[in-house]
Amino acid sequence: MEYLLLIVGLAILVVSGDALVDSSTGIARFFKLPTLIIGLTIVAFGTSAPELFVSVMSGLNGHSSMAVGNVIGSNCINVSVIVGITALICPFVVSKQSITVDTMFMLFLTLVLLGFGVWGNGISRFEGMCMFLMLLAFVVWSIKKAKAEVAAQPQPETEKADDEEKKEKPLWLNCVILVASIAGLAVGAHLMVGAASNIARSFEVSERIIAVTVVALGTSLPELTASVMGALKGESDLTVGNIVGSNIFNIGSVLALSSTTTPINFVEPAALAAMGAAAANEFTTTAQFTNDMLWMFAFEVMLLIGMINVTNNFSLFKKTGEVRNLFSAEDGLVGRIWGACALAMYAYYVYLLLNKAV
Repeated sequence: MEYLLLIVGLAILVVSGDALVDSSTGIARFFKLPTLIIGLTIVAFGTSAPELFVSVMSGLNGHSSMAVGNVIGSNCINVSVIVGITALICPFVVSKQSITVDTMFMLFLTLVLLGFGVWGNGISRFEGMCMFLMLLAFVVWSIKKAKAEVAAQPQPETEKADDEEKKEKPLWLNCVILVASIAGLAVGAHLMVGAASNIARSFEVSERIIAVTVVALGTSLPELTASVMGALKGESDLTVGNIVGSNIFNIGSVLALSSTTTPINFVEPAALAAMGAAAANEFTTTAQFTNDMLWMFAFEVMLLIGMINVTNNFSLFKKTGEVRNLFSAEDGLVGRIWGACALAMYAYYVYLLLNKAV
């Protein structure tokens, strides 16, 4: 029965997440926001909604390990499996802003989370609120910057643009779909958290491992759908913005709001040993959190390396002696070789997890 509930919850998450992405994108286009900002904000928030509901409900139900593991695991999957599969299907080019601004903020927020977790042996309400305010400041700045750039450029009116606008759903319908999809995400998340926790206990597998792998993969399926479709349709900014934005939202919104609702506390190995074997499956130590965070940071750095196309840029540097191409969009191709390497690295990470080597 638990497996059936897990599958049903996952299916509801996927369907609701897909509907939420479509409706959110329609609303963003109604307000004439650029594609990169749509991916970085609206779509990223939409595809992060499953993680938000799973983590918040996990915290409220006393499963803090699943709340943290879900975010870390989802971020690892986003920048390795999701981008890796997308690159294998359709290699894509990234914009200069994605490399120099958005990815850098993602790495900064990751280090902030690592510092908070290690410093206080958990994430307090105050720390969660600080990360949430950082996210809000970044989103507001990004939207203002994008609108200023759009206003500075000529906007020719074409018949094709008019035809595409007519095909868009009306704003009220997108709003209705948005609310319905969020409700669906809440139901799906509730089913997945309960089923995953019970399955973990039956196999004596820690909630941390279940959250980092199974639950994280399930809540990352909306990102996979949005990223692959974006790459196939030539909307590479939507692909990269969705992934980077989702990772930013996972930390600054999902984990921040989860810890604001219910503070997340880690335990020391000695205290964990005194609690018994059952507690080891439900709690996370500071060392385990640190290890998982360092892996997440490594995956994000690996994405940055793929985005700046190090091999190609190093060849150009040897020929010209200049590094001006390092952050150029034209040379920022995320290709199939990088995609294969990213998937292999994630498979190795899961292997270490299952063998309790990390």
